[in-house]
Amino acid sequence: MNSTNPDNSGATTVVDFNQLQSACDGDAGVMRELMDLYFQQAGEIMAGLEQAINGNAVGAVNHLAHKLAGSSLACGMSAVVPSLRQLEAGAKAGHLNGAHESLADVSAQMKVVRRHVQDYLLRYTAQ
Repeated sequence: MNSTNPDNSGATTVVDFNQLQSACDGDAGVMRELMDLYFQQAGEIMAGLEQAINGNAVGAVNHLAHKLAGSSLACGMSAVVPSLRQLEAGAKAGHLNGAHESLADVSAQMKVVRRHVQDYLLRYTAQ
């Protein structure tokens, strides 16, 4: 079951639940643990991204954006990836133009992703 982003005419997947189930072998307990860990680490990485952007640390922005994009893709958290890729691309090009806006987009999408995951886990574990 995939969930689409209603704010984007259904064009963007918010969470790829097939990927999430695959990463957890369909085990609801493992899925909960993975999501707890993912959101904890994502929060830490986002705090690091904010510090790196404020400190104009281009290399750190590149590293952290890449790290969070990769873990997001592995877990099926698709909605946050485009803005993370923008951060990563800018940092690779040696600038942080628009980085604050991209980070704000990631933060907003992370809230949407969290809500979708919470709703899904409630339904998934009730089956």
